[in-house]
Amino acid sequence: MTETPLAALARSLRAGARGLVLRSDDEARAIRLLEDLGAQLGCPVHTWSAVAGCDGIGTPAPLPALLRDLAGRREPALWLLLDPPADPLAARALRELAQHNAPGPAAIVLGEPAPTFAQIPELADHALAPPELAELAELAAAEADSLRHAGHHAAADTLADLSPRASPSPPVPSASPPVPSASPPVPSASPPVPRASPPSHAPAHLSPVPAPLDLLRLALGLSEHAARRLLREAALAGAGDPVRAAARLVAAKAEALHRGALLELAEAVPEDMLGGLPGLKAWLRRRALALRPAARAAAIADPRGVLLVGVQGCGKSLAARVCADILGLGLVRLDPGRLFGGTVGESEANLRRLTAAAERLAPVVLWIDELDKGLVGSEGAASDAGTAARVLGGLLTWLQERARPVFVVATANRVDALPPELLRRGRLDETFFVDLPGPDERAAIAEIHLLAAPQRRLGRAPPLADPLPDFLATARAADGLSGAEIEGAVTEARLDAFAEARPLAAADLHRALAATIPLSRSRAAEVAALRSWATRFARPA
Repeated sequence: MTETPLAALARSLRAGARGLVLRSDDEARAIRLLEDLGAQLGCPVHTWSAVAGCDGIGTPAPLPALLRDLAGRREPALWLLLDPPADPLAARALRELAQHNAPGPAAIVLGEPAPTFAQIPELADHALAPPELAELAELAAAEADSLRHAGHHAAADTLADLSPRASPSPPVPSASPPVPSASPPVPSASPPVPRASPPSHAPAHLSPVPAPLDLLRLALGLSEHAARRLLREAALAGAGDPVRAAARLVAAKAEALHRGALLELAEAVPEDMLGGLPGLKAWLRRRALALRPAARAAAIADPRGVLLVGVQGCGKSLAARVCADILGLGLVRLDPGRLFGGTVGESEANLRRLTAAAERLAPVVLWIDELDKGLVGSEGAASDAGTAARVLGGLLTWLQERARPVFVVATANRVDALPPELLRRGRLDETFFVDLPGPDERAAIAEIHLLAAPQRRLGRAPPLADPLPDFLATARAADGLSGAEIEGAVTEARLDAFAEARPLAAADLHRALAATIPLSRSRAAEVAALRSWATRFARPA
């Protein structure tokens, strides 16, 4: 039987817990569920906030005094502390209340607790999972009625079709086994972001057109308030077109969930904008099939991600953007350095917010940029009281245990800064080595920057003074240059030609490439060591 959203918290209360945390950004829903739980347990429910005081009467009430008073009471009650501000006296009073074993009222910190409360070891820590399909279906039905009364009949029909009884197709099986009862239930994985047309590498029988329930599944991970608003907006924007409504919902969901989560929305790049790396591209095309509902029915697990290690400037960041395009998913970027905060416990809280947001955005590609730099200091505790090591441990645990389809693309330049645990199978699917481009790859990169990139940005490519094969031959001969160095040489050559008010010539590119001092020459020992490591521990991209 499916557990209620607060089943784990109810067990803690029945076991005698008097100090608890319920992490949730859906306050109204959390209060409603806790009121229902209080009715089941036969105890009254009260609220406290710094603005409205006790039970919203409008008179501020000092929290330390309230908690001291609760410690002396014996009648059962639930006191919901709404976003209590950091206060060492209140934290101490809450800890003393949580240490009581005798029956009495329980205090529940609602929301993301301040570090002073989060570090109290006696608190029973719980999280409220976002609404699942059944709740979202009821919500969609209510919004459909509201839209119909307002005269928006096409939008109302779009939401009315989301009822499970109205759908001719059964729900897609969950991509992961049920979460153990000690944790809040995790929503089943939702399908990939729908496209207007299937990618060229997708089999014809795997149609990307969403079934009626797909729009509802795309809302998984949203809070009740956000789901209500965004489903309504998507239905209005779609005007009866489920594909357009789904695209609107996906974009709005990403925008709503990435705020405050240390994540940046990033733009995927088409596969043809990445020169070379055929091994990685072929691997991604095969992994993309695992995201289809038919693959779940065949017991194929969701792809977990890749680690891209290689020479600087050889396209790891661009490859991360291409991963999202090939997989047909949205893309969010994390700079690991942003995880670390200045106050005690802030870094760990940042990691919890990050992982929660990533799972709620699922299915999504999470690009962790320059992971090696973010892990500096994780091997010891001398400089930061072990914060980096704890954050690394939490990140590794999440990479291993995550239940939602979050495809992680981590990039790194220095393999010596990477912990061995990260390279173990189970956290990521594969490690690829991005080497310096070969002759044909250099020609492909040059062609992209000469023609494809300007066409994508400007709608046309500037004219060339010489035939394209002359430019490509020059790039093929530029041994040892990285993709970034070739791009820089094209920019320099264009500037030279522009200064003389003439089209770009192959001789301009030849001079720019010849003047470039490649990283493979200036840091030859490091590149050689990286290549030696890659022959043993990574696949060629």
